Amino acid sequence: MGYHFNENQSTMDMRAAAASDSARILYAVGPGDAVGLFRDLRDGKLPAFQISLSFTEQFLDWCNESGAVAHLISSNNQPGIMQVGPHTVENRPNSPLFFAGGIKHHIGTTMYGLSIVRTALREKPDVVIADSGTTHWIVFTLLALFRIPVIAVIYSGLWPMGFPPLRGRDKFLRKLDGFYFRHFAAATVAISPECARQVETVAGGRPKGPRTQFIPQYHPNFLSRVKPVPPYTERPFRILFLGRVEENKGVYMILDMAGQLEKEMPGQFAWKIVGSGSAEQELKQQVATRNLGSIVDIPGRFPDEATALATFAWSHAMIAPTTSGFFEGLAMVAAESILAGRPAILSDVVPAWEVLGDAVIKCKTDSVDSFVENIRRLATDPEYYAQHQRATKDVQGPYYDRSGGLGNALGRAISNLKN
Repeated sequence: MGYHFNENQSTMDMRAAAASDSARILYAVGPGDAVGLFRDLRDGKLPAFQISLSFTEQFLDWCNESGAVAHLISSNNQPGIMQVGPHTVENRPNSPLFFAGGIKHHIGTTMYGLSIVRTALREKPDVVIADSGTTHWIVFTLLALFRIPVIAVIYSGLWPMGFPPLRGRDKFLRKLDGFYFRHFAAATVAISPECARQVETVAGGRPKGPRTQFIPQYHPNFLSRVKPVPPYTERPFRILFLGRVEENKGVYMILDMAGQLEKEMPGQFAWKIVGSGSAEQELKQQVATRNLGSIVDIPGRFPDEATALATFAWSHAMIAPTTSGFFEGLAMVAAESILAGRPAILSDVVPAWEVLGDAVIKCKTDSVDSFVENIRRLATDPEYYAQHQRATKDVQGPYYDRSGGLGNALGRAISNLKN
């Protein structure tokens, strides 16, 4: 699986010719560097570290299998454009207003959406696909005037799970979302049951078009090489955070947990916070200020696959203490935890708990005490740990089943439009 560049030009030309009578698709994807990814693949350079199968690769795989031709547009801030066989891959940066606060952000968001609409009107694709976060959904109602259907891909929640919008502005934006989903969405493809429910909620229980879910897909040859969980009796008990180092991801809460457990049970716990983000430097300063340097390590991003494998192998469990300030859609790190055979300790604002069953330990959002209580039990009750660790095997299968991946889910949605 994954896009390949080892075909000769005549094969690509034949595919392009075959695709000319097939679906033409404009897809506004997320902020990842799509041009950089496919340029590296073309040049034979594999990413230094990649667990999951890229969503864009999955989609282009489906296009190649079905004969469809796609124009992918990413909002990555490194502008560029390239041909990938019959497909066009483009990085189209957002306006600086998008990164501003208040009304400026909404203006920037709308401007970017209008740029996608303009491209659709120029290219006249059979269908437009847009990832959540591209723009306000209401912008795409303009395409209905030209009978261009739009499929929504929902990666992130419309609000944090369990924390529906309370402010007037947020409620107004959700009403606009509801108008779009109730009257204009040709189909909706969601990453979790919670995201699908939120679409149902804003649409007043009457969203237009079929709804389906997709499941992130992973490279089995990576996680199958992760060493088994360390012996339970081995101390310190080691907990790994992997992801964006941001306040709303709960990284400061981890320091609170570490400090509290160190006072209660000195030397019994160790923590790694792996990743990068705007809170990274401040977090390191806090580690020093709180004298937690002997038990909390903040090494930055994985430099290579060998380090990633070693870090997974180091851990007894993984943690995602996402706060009520983040619109989590699933939390792929939770899936990565269970694929590596480690229980995942999650806030109940993280929708992954709903699909991973006993493989996760669910804690109260924004509550350090709830996390401390569950982590303490995980480290001191062997049967409790073993129950959750064994459960990881029961929920791994769908993450290796390509039929449930994004490419095939979108393929089914596109096929339904033709029927």
